[in-house]
Amino acid sequence: MSIPETPQEQVQHLSKKLQQSIQSRKQLEDDYRRDSERYSEFVNQLCLALNGVDSDLDTIIHQLRSQIQQNASAAILDPLIEKLSDAIADYNIRFQQQTRQTTDTISQTLAKLTPSTRQAEREFASIATAFEKPTTALMHYLPLVNRLLNLSHQCAVNSSTAKTETVPVENYQAQLFDLLSEVEFSGNSAEALQQVKTALQKPQSLDTLMGISLKVMRLIFTSINEERKSAQSFLQQLNASLESVNNILGTTVSTSGYFAEQRSKLNKQLTVGVSDISDCVHGASELFELKENVGSRLEQLGATLEQHILLQNQERENFTKNSTELEVKLRETEAEVERYKRELAQQKFRSLQDSLTKLPNRSAFEERLNMEFSRWQNGQTPLTIAIVDVDFFKDINDSFGHIAGDKTLQVIAGTLNKALKNDGFVCRYGGEEFAIIFCLDENQVKEKMELAREKVANIPFKFKTDDIRITVSAGVASFNNNSDTTVSVFERADKALYRAKESGRNNVKLASGG
Repeated sequence: MSIPETPQEQVQHLSKKLQQSIQSRKQLEDDYRRDSERYSEFVNQLCLALNGVDSDLDTIIHQLRSQIQQNASAAILDPLIEKLSDAIADYNIRFQQQTRQTTDTISQTLAKLTPSTRQAEREFASIATAFEKPTTALMHYLPLVNRLLNLSHQCAVNSSTAKTETVPVENYQAQLFDLLSEVEFSGNSAEALQQVKTALQKPQSLDTLMGISLKVMRLIFTSINEERKSAQSFLQQLNASLESVNNILGTTVSTSGYFAEQRSKLNKQLTVGVSDISDCVHGASELFELKENVGSRLEQLGATLEQHILLQNQERENFTKNSTELEVKLRETEAEVERYKRELAQQKFRSLQDSLTKLPNRSAFEERLNMEFSRWQNGQTPLTIAIVDVDFFKDINDSFGHIAGDKTLQVIAGTLNKALKNDGFVCRYGGEEFAIIFCLDENQVKEKMELAREKVANIPFKFKTDDIRITVSAGVASFNNNSDTTVSVFERADKALYRAKESGRNNVKLASGG
């Protein structure tokens, strides 16, 4: 660009630069104003979202919104924002404390409520499971409370209109004992659970049962918290390991840059040295002069080459050291991940296995049923469910005790599994009920269930001095229509089981009427 020569040209040039500066400043001011308005609007919306959450927060939020609307400076807004941040932190602590207290109260309420139908029982179980999970948001917590209140109201209405007699305390005790057979803990929790089971083998009052139920809930929450702490510890260790790896990589990159810079300098020195020798050769007029000049430059060139070799050795040693450290740290991290994966696999196995019968439990049944249902929907295989119930099981518990009842369930579980494992997926659904999934049609399943029923009936049970013949009843239902769901077919099998009970027990009924 040419430089203005005349005063007029210089004035025009300066005027043009001033105009450009004014336009640039205006653009910066417009950008600043737009960003300021956007951030102010965001803070205003955030304040509106927090409004009403907590009375202490509301006061600070009102002050902050008022100052924002008045376009207050940062010197005024910063202390308010810092005060609001502290208030939010205090609110989070209070919210977590209140949530834990509310969860404990809800757990006690759930223990006192008695579902009147199987569907209500499942809904209660679903709500209890949801409340066991850590809650951090009201939008997650309030719908659960609403579901619980609606279900409690329904149970209260059903209870007020029902004409049946009050369920004896013994039934509650038996149900609680059955539920505990589906729970498995380790360590101190396992010992506490065994003490609870021992206490339930003796007659207990309703108040004592409530205390036991609360103790079991505490064991469950303690186990969940321990698992969460274990997961947090693992993540902290993993984060520390990854940070170490990152530091090693950062050091490697940094030193690589240093060595590259030094190599570049030495390469330049070598290039200059070779060039100097070439100049000496071409400019020398006498052999003596050439020998003297080239000799000194060769010495300098040799020294530079020695430095280059030394630098290469240092770089190789540094790279080897960092690589070794990185390999060791990665192996440690990999070993820690593998250990945690094994723990998770063991927990998954325990969570899907019934501790008493060692059969897959209800969770495993539902997981497998959903998988087979997807295959059935794609037309790959037929699908049938069978539900088995031990006849007069309560009489066994009442007459011979829960230990005898547990042994009975273990023997029947082993017999059913041995008879059906090649054809079906045998699970303990809960209490004295078993559920089996077959990839066979209804008639094939009925035939196999009849054979399994006969094998159970022929088991030689002996309690004390009494020889007892124990039988089972079963209901069978197949997936036939596109409108079928896992719930609807299960309910059909359940109704077929009740027909088997009503028709004298020790038989198998099809949901289709057979």
